[in-house]
Amino acid sequence: MVPDSRALERLPSLPQVLLRILDAIHSEHADFQHIADIVRHDTAMAARLLGVANSSYYGRAKGCQTIERALMFLGTETVKTIVITASMKQFFSRFNPQHRPFVKAFWRRSLISANFAHILANLTGYPAPEEAYLCGLLMDVGQLILLNQYDQRYLDIWSSAADDRALLEAEIAQLQCSHTDIGANMVDAWQLSGFSGDAVRYHHEPGAQILDAHHLVKIINLASMFSAPGPVRDDAVDQADQLFGLNQALTRELRARIDADVERIAGGLNIDISDGSAGLDEATQQLGERIGQLSQLSQMNSELWRDQSRTTLEQTIRRIVFMTLGIERCVLFTVDENNETISAHASDAQLDLTDAPIADFIIPLLPQRSLVTDALLQQRAQHSSSIARNELAVIDKQLLKLCETDHLLCLPLTRSDMRVGVLVLGLNTADADPQASKPILLAGLCSEIAAAIQHQQRQLHDVEAAVTGNGSLQQKISEAVHEASNPLSIIRNYLEMLTLKLGEEHQAHADLELIKEEIDRVGAILLRLREPNTAEGKPGEVALNRLVSGIARIFEQSLCATHQIGLQLNLAESMPPLRTNVTHLQQMLTNLLKNAVEALSPGGKIILSTDSGVVVNGRSFAVITVADNGPGISEAVLRQLFSPVASTKGSGHSGIGLSITKKLMDEIGGSILCKSNKTGTQFQLFIPVK
Repeated sequence: MVPDSRALERLPSLPQVLLRILDAIHSEHADFQHIADIVRHDTAMAARLLGVANSSYYGRAKGCQTIERALMFLGTETVKTIVITASMKQFFSRFNPQHRPFVKAFWRRSLISANFAHILANLTGYPAPEEAYLCGLLMDVGQLILLNQYDQRYLDIWSSAADDRALLEAEIAQLQCSHTDIGANMVDAWQLSGFSGDAVRYHHEPGAQILDAHHLVKIINLASMFSAPGPVRDDAVDQADQLFGLNQALTRELRARIDADVERIAGGLNIDISDGSAGLDEATQQLGERIGQLSQLSQMNSELWRDQSRTTLEQTIRRIVFMTLGIERCVLFTVDENNETISAHASDAQLDLTDAPIADFIIPLLPQRSLVTDALLQQRAQHSSSIARNELAVIDKQLLKLCETDHLLCLPLTRSDMRVGVLVLGLNTADADPQASKPILLAGLCSEIAAAIQHQQRQLHDVEAAVTGNGSLQQKISEAVHEASNPLSIIRNYLEMLTLKLGEEHQAHADLELIKEEIDRVGAILLRLREPNTAEGKPGEVALNRLVSGIARIFEQSLCATHQIGLQLNLAESMPPLRTNVTHLQQMLTNLLKNAVEALSPGGKIILSTDSGVVVNGRSFAVITVADNGPGISEAVLRQLFSPVASTKGSGHSGIGLSITKKLMDEIGGSILCKSNKTGTQFQLFIPVK
């Protein structure tokens, strides 16, 4: 029996785990490793994510054999959809109370077997301990599927079985299938690894039957025995000795340590793993509240991102604050362009705008000047109740009067580490503090508001730039372009003459053609300066390895040679043609190679490579990597790597090469990543495969 995809959707997860995953996904500092660490505690969610990542929809070119890889492959948005969907289905089914003893026992045993398998893998030298952990976590996933399919009938079979062998016999006798075969078929369908399915299929086999089985099969079989409810049985100790030569004292110590770890994990998730429903009812209620908050955030997002003026955006924000938090008074401060002051149009501070007074605030962005500035500078909420009323700055007292409330809560608004503004909420003593009552909703609200403000400011800046374009400046640019075009034309003509003199068979012919192509590209760039509306090139078919080889040859014989820098070329054996903007690729690669050369001392080395078939968030990319063994990039520069800044390389360098590279990459729909430390720097260009 191979379960269909709908079986995965019905697998129950502990609501505590779903809550933790939802919180992690919506955190501003969320990362795949943190989310993976939470998913590792729940068999059902791990099975869902692995099932989707290894489904035919995503091609399964390379099986996702770990939770971390599945998360990276799917991307946070897909993971978010899967978790929210599972949460909603489980909440609205209200987590059948009859299932609770089973789910608790199942969860506890899965964690014990997974942790025991991980330790065994390390102790016995198995090369993939994470694979062992995953198999231990999934070994009884077939039980969840049978529970969903047969409900009370399977609960009766499970609860009446004296041990694992009795459960298997009852399953086969009454259902004509076993949870071991169902789980193994599911794992096999995901194509995890050659023996993962076997490890799940044979984890209840007698020890004598698996003496010569694959290492992973023996690990999961022993992990299953040691995860059985109750004290460690003598036959489990004997099997540990028979399979791996582990003595009784060590195996019992490992089980005690793992039991303590599981108790700790349960405490961290607020799960009572004893009998009864303690913790589950509260978690289920919280899960319902969280789903409601996510629904509010989704609706709020659509309202904030409508095209609107600053005044209407502020009115929208105040209306949303009232609808989501029940707070009637708030003031929105935004950071000015020079990043030195923060201002608010207090005339719109009240919901009833008809009789509102006109009183604009402009505050220097300095510490200890007000609760507002401290909130933004410290990146931490500031509450007026923490300061005696007579010690508040006058500006804070004015805001209290304006809001007609007892207290102020000042919340920093940031986006990608950029300061955007501060949301000041007016609270009365009787009001619930939203930081305590609705922390996730409040964090999501601030994040969405910051993004909307930043988006509107960017749009306004673009409009102002278009309206205030300087005609005389454009005239000077046109004249400079014209003057530069003349010598370029002369150089190109001389190259044509030189080509004719040397003949097409000459060994320098290919190099001359590359130089002519680069001159033509410079001419196209100059043309865009003179005529900004000129199209920047249409997508065409690009032979990536040929393009990279050509540019590498130019650098190898010019900048690299003069700076005594080595250039190593590693090209993918199979690189299908891409459909993208060749001019953009040439410019980006030129910028990165030029930066690498200038960062290296004589004797340094650059490795230029290509790769194909890379999948990120379900999309296919070709990748160009430029790596060097230089001193690395300082942390201060890394923080604003793709912003136009003053160059650290001295005179003659504009400091805008990487910002141009980022802009060009955005235009072709790709991404650029950078890793840097004291041993070198690596840039990767992810070019979408159309």
